[in-house]
Amino acid sequence: MCGFAGKLNLNSLERTSYLDKQFDKAYQRLRSRGPDDKGIWVDSNIYLLHTRLKILDLSKASSQPMHKGNYTICFNGEIYNFKNLKSELIKKGHTFFSNGDTEVLISAWQEWGVSMLEKLDGMFSFVIWDSKKKSLFLARDRFGKKPLIYCIKDNSIFFASDVKSLACLTDGGGVNKEAIHSLFRFRFIHEPMTIYKNFLKLAPGSFLNFNNYGAKAEDWYYKNLKKNQLQFNDLEQLKYLINNAVNKRLVSDVPLGIFLSGGIDSAIIMHSVAELGKKVPTFTVGFENEKKYYDESINAKKISNYFGFTNKTIYLDQTKVLSSIDQILDANDEPYADSSAIAMHMISCSVKGDIKVALTGDGGDELFGGYSKYTSYKLKKLMLFLPKKLKYILIDSLSDNKENSFLNFLRKFKRFLESYDKELEKMQINYLDQLNNKEYKGLFGSEKKILSNSLFTGSQNFTKLNKVLFRDFRFSLLGDMLVKLDRHSMANSIELRSPLLDKNLVNLSFNIPSKKKVGFLKGKLILRECYKNSFPNWYFKMPKKGFEVPLSNWLKNDLKYLVEDSTQNIVLESLNIENFNIVNNWKKEFYKGEKDNSWRLWVLISYYHWAKNSNII
Repeated sequence: MCGFAGKLNLNSLERTSYLDKQFDKAYQRLRSRGPDDKGIWVDSNIYLLHTRLKILDLSKASSQPMHKGNYTICFNGEIYNFKNLKSELIKKGHTFFSNGDTEVLISAWQEWGVSMLEKLDGMFSFVIWDSKKKSLFLARDRFGKKPLIYCIKDNSIFFASDVKSLACLTDGGGVNKEAIHSLFRFRFIHEPMTIYKNFLKLAPGSFLNFNNYGAKAEDWYYKNLKKNQLQFNDLEQLKYLINNAVNKRLVSDVPLGIFLSGGIDSAIIMHSVAELGKKVPTFTVGFENEKKYYDESINAKKISNYFGFTNKTIYLDQTKVLSSIDQILDANDEPYADSSAIAMHMISCSVKGDIKVALTGDGGDELFGGYSKYTSYKLKKLMLFLPKKLKYILIDSLSDNKENSFLNFLRKFKRFLESYDKELEKMQINYLDQLNNKEYKGLFGSEKKILSNSLFTGSQNFTKLNKVLFRDFRFSLLGDMLVKLDRHSMANSIELRSPLLDKNLVNLSFNIPSKKKVGFLKGKLILRECYKNSFPNWYFKMPKKGFEVPLSNWLKNDLKYLVEDSTQNIVLESLNIENFNIVNNWKKEFYKGEKDNSWRLWVLISYYHWAKNSNII
């Protein structure tokens, strides 16, 4: 796992002290992604920087940028089937000087060209420079686990593993207003946008060629999605694929562990590790002096011990978070307002002395229907019997409180009422969209833009609830969950691997009938059925919880200064907000306990921190 940055000019590139300084600044940004090694390579057209986190083949032979023939590569990620590909390439006459996966990529490119991408099993972003043809090839993995940001200007292309390092190399062209609107609506900046007008994220499952013929981006995965789908047979097939996915991700030359929540997904990963005869440490986030709703540590430790694993709980409180808040917000890379990133950052920071690689259960909710909102799609018909007037009365009267199970149920029911629509896809967007139309127009003075179908590429292959699950997979998993995993683990030099996002599991999951996933009261039915004899009865009876932190309490106490700083007029002016009273009302309601506006305030906090440190305000 690594980081890289580069600049290519197809005419010529002169190495100057100023250019070296730019790349040194980029290196400081990328260093946590790869603290174990630094590599620079420059020729008459390209400048490449690589920072390496040593996971496989710890020797210098796998250092980057790596050269082979007229090709030079910078690579971030892991290729789980590299040994099989290497054997296949050796039979075709290729020779190797290293024992890692990077060199396999170069040889695979030499042998198969673009079609190599379909052979790769892993998470990756990489660039390959062909000095003979003067052509640069950029590629990103199927699901967007590893980032790749780029900027094209005339005959030059700039690229990097994150936004801030790219901003060290070239001007971003100012703040992208559409990105700000996305941040307020969804709490993240959806792809392919970035916070800067001129920077774009390379789409997942796509590649880009840059040469004298111009720049051409193409989809390599989603156009063949239907062809790649696996047919669902039985529970044994599903369990086999899960075990296989976990087994691939246990290959490491450094210590490895599991990030364990109190939920089903990460526990299934742990169970699979146990079935494979391995024992690794598990790590859980707990919250001291907070309401039980947030703390899953007791159940996580209990299930860890049940399978014979050693569990370590990292307890968080606002004092600990306060001491790390600048690093947490800085790790976001660009404005990003999912507050659960706090917990991901803190657990990643806390395990650095124990492990360098961790398995997670991410992806299970989108693939197997885990979120409570999915069960509400089954209840849509109930709305036919609810008068509109009563619906709005209920919305106004129900609170956002989640201090206990009953209040949390009412909170979810309120969200259901707010999001309801006769059309499934519109209802899905309503669930994702955090601002109602009135608030949005009051803030920005315009109507919301309808999301382009291109953001949900591939969803046309599915129907009903599976279509909704896939759209979430392509939109919010990509723009929110995977961003949280990548940015906050790599800020602490930890590599995360998510077995449930294995290509074969994903290809199978959307062919499992949705009725086998989501019932009227529970989700993940098929996982519960598959593992019902493997877990104690009490475990699957626990209510579904999100990976949340007690943000509301923290913002009213030790972190209150963040609210005050981020709601200054100068900040709101920078955001081009038209009606300051809306934000002031958010604060008023929040402090009085009338409404939990903590997430809205966290959006402002995430933007303010980025804007202040980027000299925007």
